[in-house]
Amino acid sequence: QIPVAASASGLGALPSDHPLSLGLVSRGGVYQANHAARQADVLLALGVRFDDRTSSSWIPGYSFTIPPTKLIHVDIDPEELGRNYPPNLGIAADARTFLRQVLAEIERRNPQRGDAVRAWLADIEKWKAAWDEFTRPNFEVHASPIRPERVVADCQAVLPPDAILACDVGVNHNWYMQFWKARRPQTMLNSWGFSGMGFGAAGVLGAKLAAPDKPCVAIVGDGSFTMVPHVLCTAVEYRVPVVWVIWNNFGWVSIRDIQLGMFGGRELGTMFHSGGNNTPYNPDFAGWAKASGVDALTVTRSEDFKGALEHAIKAEKPFLLDVHVDAEIRPPATGAWQLPPTPHKEPVFGKAWIPPQ
Repeated sequence: QIPVAASASGLGALPSDHPLSLGLVSRGGVYQANHAARQADVLLALGVRFDDRTSSSWIPGYSFTIPPTKLIHVDIDPEELGRNYPPNLGIAADARTFLRQVLAEIERRNPQRGDAVRAWLADIEKWKAAWDEFTRPNFEVHASPIRPERVVADCQAVLPPDAILACDVGVNHNWYMQFWKARRPQTMLNSWGFSGMGFGAAGVLGAKLAAPDKPCVAIVGDGSFTMVPHVLCTAVEYRVPVVWVIWNNFGWVSIRDIQLGMFGGRELGTMFHSGGNNTPYNPDFAGWAKASGVDALTVTRSEDFKGALEHAIKAEKPFLLDVHVDAEIRPPATGAWQLPPTPHKEPVFGKAWIPPQ
């Protein structure tokens, strides 16, 4: 009965609907995952790199509090052990082999769940309920341009549990990392680390070739798509039936938001306009797709997105949806992220945990 939080690459390893699944721990993770991890007595970390986003820039009390939390760190690469946090016990091992051995030993000892564990699990259920109460209303809002939560919700409703989602980088990535409920291992593909733009737009082709019986959908920012638009031609040439959902917010909004925070509300070259009249501008992505031989639709109303996605998947051919998404709605931070020299901001939901003295 150990609650499981996931880093970005581990989403889906435990189904999101499992009672012990907490979701993403990260500066942009879910509240219950961060709140449980930052006040845990012991963390068993399997293949976790503890990068700056997963660990809220290593600031104590937001994602982790190591120490005083004791860390058991398991990784197949010994160079990862102790790279960012000092482990109380570092184990160089394959995670699958390690877990099989540990579970066999636990079964042999047959430990009983005590009152402290019951209370801990009850607290976690309260944190889940509080986070759901805070976030759920926005998933039900219809608007034009479309609220980000609505795009995530309709994708979740349409795609089956074994569908593969290739999530490109950008603000769209933040929304899906926080709210996508992965239900199978290796069904949520993303580029963490240096986050190369265009990963999802191209990577979804490889996913479909590897799993031809599963729906494969790429969630791609408008900026990322313009890096690799030739993927349309490749999909037509090799008849790869994937779906691209273009998260069209008329800008490189993840960079825009960093600029606004660093430069006193100013942005430079990250929001696109036509001429001097401040009309949002982007290429006609649907027209671009059609010129390449790919079927496409433009979606500007939230009421139309779900049906458009269903149509695109059923088409069984390369299909692009140009979806206009509101650029001014940001994911609710539950951790912290520091980009020197600016100080880190406090979470939108929850607050840092200070260990009792």
